[in-house]
Amino acid sequence: MTAYDDPGNWLDGVLVVELGGRISVGACGSLLAQAGATVVFVEPRIKTRNDGKWAQRALYAAGKESLKIDFSEPEDVAVVQSLLRRAEFVLLSSDWDDPLPSDLQEAWNGAAAVCDFTAFNAGSDERNQPFTDAMIQAISGVADTSGFTDGPPVPLSVPVMEYSTAVYGAAACVAALTATERYGITQTIDIALYDCAFNSLSTFLPTIFGGKEAGRLGNGHSMAAPWNAYNACDGWVLLCSSKDIHWQRICQVMETPEYVDDPRFRSLADRMTNRKAVDSVVQAWIKQHDVDTCIERLSALDLACGSIVRLDELAGEANLHHRGMIHELIDPADGKKTRFPGTPLRSGTRTGQKPKNIPAVDAGRNVILSLELQRGQRGMPSDNGKETHMPLEDIRVIEIGQYTTAPLTGRHLATLGAEVIKVEPPSGDAAREWLPHKDGLSIFFVMSNSGKKCLAVDLKSEYGRAAFEKLIRSADVLVENLKPGSLARLGFDAKALEQINPRLVYCSISGFGNDSVYNQRPAFDTVVQAMSGFMDANAYEGTPLKAGISACDFMGGEVGLFAILAALHRRRHSGRGQFIDLSMQDIAAWITAPLWNPDIGPQDSVSVIGCKDGFVLVSGTPETLDRATKSTQTPELSRDQLAQAFNSDGINCVPIMSVAESVAHESTKTRELVREYSGFGGHKWPLLGSPMRLSKTPPVIANPVGLPVQLDDDVLKEFGIS
Repeated sequence: MTAYDDPGNWLDGVLVVELGGRISVGACGSLLAQAGATVVFVEPRIKTRNDGKWAQRALYAAGKESLKIDFSEPEDVAVVQSLLRRAEFVLLSSDWDDPLPSDLQEAWNGAAAVCDFTAFNAGSDERNQPFTDAMIQAISGVADTSGFTDGPPVPLSVPVMEYSTAVYGAAACVAALTATERYGITQTIDIALYDCAFNSLSTFLPTIFGGKEAGRLGNGHSMAAPWNAYNACDGWVLLCSSKDIHWQRICQVMETPEYVDDPRFRSLADRMTNRKAVDSVVQAWIKQHDVDTCIERLSALDLACGSIVRLDELAGEANLHHRGMIHELIDPADGKKTRFPGTPLRSGTRTGQKPKNIPAVDAGRNVILSLELQRGQRGMPSDNGKETHMPLEDIRVIEIGQYTTAPLTGRHLATLGAEVIKVEPPSGDAAREWLPHKDGLSIFFVMSNSGKKCLAVDLKSEYGRAAFEKLIRSADVLVENLKPGSLARLGFDAKALEQINPRLVYCSISGFGNDSVYNQRPAFDTVVQAMSGFMDANAYEGTPLKAGISACDFMGGEVGLFAILAALHRRRHSGRGQFIDLSMQDIAAWITAPLWNPDIGPQDSVSVIGCKDGFVLVSGTPETLDRATKSTQTPELSRDQLAQAFNSDGINCVPIMSVAESVAHESTKTRELVREYSGFGGHKWPLLGSPMRLSKTPPVIANPVGLPVQLDDDVLKEFGIS
């Protein structure tokens, strides 16, 4: 057995008590269960709400132990108290649910982490406003980023904000457990959908900080062109490009060399300025061919592209089938088969614990009682007298990241105390080119890579490979989002890395995974959205539509963060490293699962209504929406006036804010979701705050990056490497 064939699960022995009714609580519990934790799915005998995770009880109960509780019965309360006293994690949603009995709140004081999932953070003035995913999209600016340039904002049907909050919550819980094991402390975690939504705006915020407005671009990208969905003769083709070399290759495929040096298209900045002309040129070529021909020719030159897959076609999508992401389970409530997602967690040749059954209500009671007898009460950790530091103190991370995904993982690891060394090619990370700039340095790049040390390393040279090997020997973690096989071609595949450092946690994040039927196909966020059902789920008036935010990119980075923290936890107990193979397509399919079975459970609908100064979002049942649209046809009203009128009539309504308004919003300021720090060129650089609010080991935001340092022997010595 090799180090990367560790048979154990990452969170073996961890007990989670899931009490909250939000979708984010259910999804967090599911991810923790897939990583090996025992999750107790507490089901109140009397539910005061039938929405949230209860609208799809089967989806969020799968793979867990169901425990039905009557909070008016002392015996049931005693069972929950006993569980809480020895649980590592307790998951709540205090703004969504009725208050729990005070004696239960006292019982969870010994948990490593009590994580409260709310819309606006448990300590905020808006605490009593249990906004839904769509309402958070509206007020945070996220909804305003999706939709076509000449149309209204389009809120995402996929509950991305709830799932983003779920994964950040799971990562924060494991970070808190690390602090418990290292320093003997316990803490609370407040995690808000609003904070996570604001963090998801990372590709739009630089435009605001550069002094311009961020508008809707349909299936385009705010910082790259050509990047769009194009009509082929028999369907849709997604094409994404972000570099000048990509444009040169596209011109080669189209057999239009005259466009390479055309002053309208020569540079990335030129193509962004002339976006419509670029799209027109590409559309004219794609329309002449079918989807398969376009993808074949574009992929042959290493260009990111793909076809749009409908939700009802996911089971037949080749790569999702290959990776076991779609299967069926029988719901004991009605005996019907239901489509379920597998787990996006994969380590080496093993996958995480994909749900094997949907438990009947209270089916886990005997198992839970037996589990208590076997394991006993954990008790509170003692104060070991050590000064408390950050959870990842003394952890060294090597990041080979580009654009969003791995850089997001590395950025958050740095906020938790890790030393993160970002390895860039001599030409630099391609995201350094993304506009707008200050003194020639991309605002987006600085925002995405705070807290790191940047090194320029030529991995194609003998010296560069030898130096990189020395870095790997000294490291605890390697995270990268290169095209699969890139490191292997340089002599650093998973097996070689294991031999260099058997304790290394190596996380590879790619569009389709290392074990993939598309292992030579590059992928950007939009292509993954297309090939995971995401764009079909968010179709507007029959046209597939991507999320304006880079949903698959940041969700890939978040799951990478969680997986690395969980694998480091396992390493502390086993001494073994891990090879983590994450597919953004797997992750995207996982978060579309609430829409796979539309006939299950009541779901609120949303409607967007125009007014004098923009749009408002109305949320409720179809009957409520019909009442809203009929009761108010007054375009002379402002967003605030219209929202007030609807809310006074008992209709949930919030204004749809722009990204610029979100930056200036009081909630953004009080939560310090963006702060300025002095850095390169003597400028003030805007950096994102962390959505993971740990009470005793809060993430630290600092150090705007500048230009990369050329790696040499002196630099290695500075890192303690000879």
